[in-house]
Amino acid sequence: MPEDTEHVETVIIGGGHAGLTMSYSLSQLGQEHVILERGRVGERWRSERWDSFHFQFPNWTIELPGYKYQCDNPDDFAPGHEVVRFLDHYAALIKAPVRCGVTVTSLEHGSRPGRYLTHTQDETIEATNVVVATGPFQRPVIPPVSAQVPPDVFQVDSSKYRNPDQLPPGAVLVVGAGSSGCQIAEELIESGHKVYLSVGRHRRVPRRYCGQDFSWWSSAMGIMDQTVDTLPSPEAKNWPSPLLTPANGGHDVDLRRMAAGGVTLLGRLQSVSGTRLIIAPDLKESLAKGDVWFTDYKKSVDDYVTKTGMNVPEDRHSDEGVAEPDEISRPLLEDLRLRDDRREARFRGPDIGCTEDDRVVLRLPRYRLPKAIPRRRIKPLQISLP
Repeated sequence: MPEDTEHVETVIIGGGHAGLTMSYSLSQLGQEHVILERGRVGERWRSERWDSFHFQFPNWTIELPGYKYQCDNPDDFAPGHEVVRFLDHYAALIKAPVRCGVTVTSLEHGSRPGRYLTHTQDETIEATNVVVATGPFQRPVIPPVSAQVPPDVFQVDSSKYRNPDQLPPGAVLVVGAGSSGCQIAEELIESGHKVYLSVGRHRRVPRRYCGQDFSWWSSAMGIMDQTVDTLPSPEAKNWPSPLLTPANGGHDVDLRRMAAGGVTLLGRLQSVSGTRLIIAPDLKESLAKGDVWFTDYKKSVDDYVTKTGMNVPEDRHSDEGVAEPDEISRPLLEDLRLRDDRREARFRGPDIGCTEDDRVVLRLPRYRLPKAIPRRRIKPLQISLP
């Protein structure tokens, strides 16, 4: 161990919500500690969110120990910059011992029992306790198929996406129908882009039901307090995150209604061959499973209301997840590909068709990147096409 190694009782890695909460608790107990933050307090909120990003849950849920977010409308959804302001104020309020610009490079057991060595880019800190508070989504999940995309097709993941003006002109393929993918797809279609959304496994839930937000019901029913050992089944820990949006005041994310609004829904992206995208014919199956999630969640709330004898307003959005046939017949490629005896369907923008084994194929022209864009550094999740 280097002679100049610093000794601290507890090291907290990460200066976001979790790290600051831990700091507050340790300070209340009079425990020595330090927070190591690679950037600034709440760095991911500052540099890894798109411009129009809002907090996923209502303002009344923004609270840390000893401090609650102050706003005029508790049912609105705070923009990202307000979350940053909240975290900055909280760090100052609790006098959190944050060291910004410190990147932890490794963590190992010390030479003495019960001690840990935290290595940073400049020094080593020995501690009795180390708390890793880096959050659940440290790195973008990049599909392996992205490596097959031609290098002259622009790609960017959701942590690097900022706004529609960042993308080249033309159609956009968004891979992934989670909260980020659907919110970005909605923003792009509103900006005038032609948007294709590759849909996989998703967990659709109502934004509001029986007069309350999803987060209110989840808290009331104890869902927010569940730990891994109390989940209803072993498979539950791998369930997709709830599909929610705070955009435009918050609303249900209904993929069929997105299709009615101009988004073209596709199945899972399986592979890329040259300028041809091979799409799995599983769109209807994915939508049907999403409907089951939606219905089951509403039933769980109904059962809870009956059990507790609550008096709630009648839900006026019970059919939110059911689209009329004329809303879904044209955008669904699985329907389109059955209309042509030659097994080739034409659509606005790129060509869409089928292979001999019934996989949907999207043929797309290439867009050559400006030289100023560092191609090798771009991590793909969303694919932008002309």
